[in-house]
Amino acid sequence: MFPVSVLAISDLLGSSTFAGLSTGASTVGSAISAGALATYMQRKGRTPGLSLGFGVAAAGGLLAIVAIQAASLPVFLVAMVFVGVGSGTANLSRYAAADLSSVERRSRDISTVIFASTFGAVLFPLFIGVAGSVAASFSLDENAGGFAMGLVLFVVAAAVTWLLMRPDPLVVAGGIIPRVADRRQRKAETVGFREAIGISWSLPLARLALVALVVSQAVMVMVMAMTPLHMKAHGHSTGVVGAVISAHTAGMFAFAPVAGWCSDRFGRLPTIGVGGLMLIAATALTALAGEAPRLLMFPGLFLLGLGWSFGIVAASALLTESVQDRDRVAVQGAADLATNIASGAGALASGIVLDMAGFHILSMVGMAAAGGLLVHAFFENRLDSAQLRI
Repeated sequence: MFPVSVLAISDLLGSSTFAGLSTGASTVGSAISAGALATYMQRKGRTPGLSLGFGVAAAGGLLAIVAIQAASLPVFLVAMVFVGVGSGTANLSRYAAADLSSVERRSRDISTVIFASTFGAVLFPLFIGVAGSVAASFSLDENAGGFAMGLVLFVVAAAVTWLLMRPDPLVVAGGIIPRVADRRQRKAETVGFREAIGISWSLPLARLALVALVVSQAVMVMVMAMTPLHMKAHGHSTGVVGAVISAHTAGMFAFAPVAGWCSDRFGRLPTIGVGGLMLIAATALTALAGEAPRLLMFPGLFLLGLGWSFGIVAASALLTESVQDRDRVAVQGAADLATNIASGAGALASGIVLDMAGFHILSMVGMAAAGGLLVHAFFENRLDSAQLRI
């Protein structure tokens, strides 16, 4: 829903300066869901946690339609927080594949879940125009059409998860905190956000995984969120913008199995490094796309998605296997929470940077962050290789 949300809030504000507010609000929802659902799943399991998250997102889609029709910015931002819960839930769903997978197949199993997102992620932007036309035929705002489509998809996701994801993979893996009568004891046994981040940061490989997740997501969101506005400002139609975003989401999801195979075959660290290189190449292309030519925007956004995919798949597997089993769910949730906080801040700032300095400067900021990730992965890989030789 990112493309239509950016366009919707621009219409509500009458300006693109703070267009990143919509992405920022949805990222807040993703962050909240990452922490809250991780805690909930530690006690109840993956199936009820994921179903709940998708249900909240469906309610957000309905509220967004109401907000757009009423031209209410506060209500729209609240709706985007709810919609963001769906994004956070989808992100956490990749770890369900890791609950029962072996080390040799973990990245490929995670990538399979990410690949399954291809169909909705690629087709959704292509149908933005059609959904808008259908909404207009019912005397609704064009932007309401995209949210109506998202509402239906979230309802389907919640129903399918609740009915078909059985037995619960986290329960089978033994990752549920045993039920005890004493509430204080249950609270003490639950690993909180600060403790989970501390666990990740104290372990070199887990720390790299955390940095890779944060940087990959933040760079992708910053550039992607402002792409519709940048292209619209240079005369591109909604259909062309949707096609570019579809190319981007194809890079994110359609080639996830390739990222998973590379991670299992060549290692987590080299794959994270390749992802960093792709992000650098992507932001270099978008930095040169001053007039938003299709020749640069299509490959730039595709590589942006592909670099994200390599980074997320390898880092998710690395994080999962770098911490003890009893800490996994909490660390996974905390990592996604930290990731969403960073990308939310980036999304919020991206509109300001775009308005004050331009799309090329925004891209260069992303390039610098991707370069830092590449350096970190390089030295961690060298250290890991040296330890193996000892």
